[in-house]
Amino acid sequence: MSLYKGSMYQKSALSILLFASVQSYGAEQSSKATSDLLSEEWWISTHEVVSKRVGSWSNGLDSFFSGRRDQVANQSFVSMQFGSLIEEEEGVSGFFNLDTRIRLPNTEDRLSLVIETNGDQLTQDNQVNENEAGQNIIESASTTRFSTALRYIKKEWNANVDAGVLLDMPMDPFVRVKLKQTHQTNDWLLTQSESLFSYYSQGNGGRYAISANRRINESLGFNADLGITHLDSESETYWRENIYINQALSSQSKIRYQVSYLQSGWPEPSSDSFLYFIQYQRLLYENWLIGVVKPQISHSRDNDYEAAASLTLSLEVLLGQEYL
Repeated sequence: MSLYKGSMYQKSALSILLFASVQSYGAEQSSKATSDLLSEEWWISTHEVVSKRVGSWSNGLDSFFSGRRDQVANQSFVSMQFGSLIEEEEGVSGFFNLDTRIRLPNTEDRLSLVIETNGDQLTQDNQVNENEAGQNIIESASTTRFSTALRYIKKEWNANVDAGVLLDMPMDPFVRVKLKQTHQTNDWLLTQSESLFSYYSQGNGGRYAISANRRINESLGFNADLGITHLDSESETYWRENIYINQALSSQSKIRYQVSYLQSGWPEPSSDSFLYFIQYQRLLYENWLIGVVKPQISHSRDNDYEAAASLTLSLEVLLGQEYL
């Protein structure tokens, strides 16, 4: 192993040890002592101010679209995720993701405002890593393309219609339509979904997905899903099969074991890559600060299916009145 790779693995191990140390320390302290210790921290007061602002914006938009000023329970939220992706070949890089759902309950929950990062990423079915890495977190955030859309929800049809734009110059409008059907058997929940999308600059496409979920016991669940996406602009079809088990370790932590197989082509797909990972997730503070550790091994056709290791370390911050 090269000196560089050895150094990279040392950094990875150190990061995991630090993460575990923080958890250990938190577990040893009483919840009251921890609360007293952190109550005056600036990041807690900032979270409170921003969460109240999210609720205020949501109520204002709800009144605008519905014409009513009733104060209904607000379930709008903002999710910010940022962290580091440590790869065997590429080294350490950063990523930043933002996901916003502004619910408008006075419209009878028929409208919501959706803001997302990576708005120009049409599918996850061909992604080996969930997060596309940048040089660092700040550069990743500054180069990310955001999308904003007004979502119309037709509950009777289990359908969503998004009309929005990619926030870039020039503005790039798009439309997305998604339908979903579910069926419950004795032990299995079966879900099927179909979606169509059209972007001004990136063309048209569609996706079909089917999944099967089974609750084994109170803490363990089995899941399998298949997603097929066709992109006109690339004249390509992507296939993704996931099998995973979710396990609740406690009220504060959970873990996922997943294997994925990625293919491309039509009508007979060819193998692109397969991967497997373990993802550990833990609430670090109250219900709004979440830590994630995800070691992964990938085997890609471009790399002659040789094993490539990566490690994702991230924090997620949830903002909104539900998280006060």
